[in-house]
Amino acid sequence: MAIKKDHSKIFGVDFDPKGDMEVDIKPDGDCEVKYKGSSMDYDTYVDELEDRATRGQQGKSIVNSIGMFSGVTFDKNGKIVKN
Repeated sequence: MAIKKDHSKIFGVDFDPKGDMEVDIKPDGDCEVKYKGSSMDYDTYVDELEDRATRGQQGKSIVNSIGMFSGVTFDKNGKIVKN
């Protein structure tokens, strides 16, 4: 197993500056990807790097937390209800 340290460096730009993502290349060429220690699908990893590159091109921060949207609650007037 070889953990690839510079997996997120593309054209000299590091799209994982915090080192939250880890790519472990297996001897058979398969990859195991982790985000903050949790398993991540390789396609999701590629999508995240693409999103970070796009945000960087737009002048936005490339560092973003990957997470699940838990939703919001609205009142009868369409305003967000704070819990």
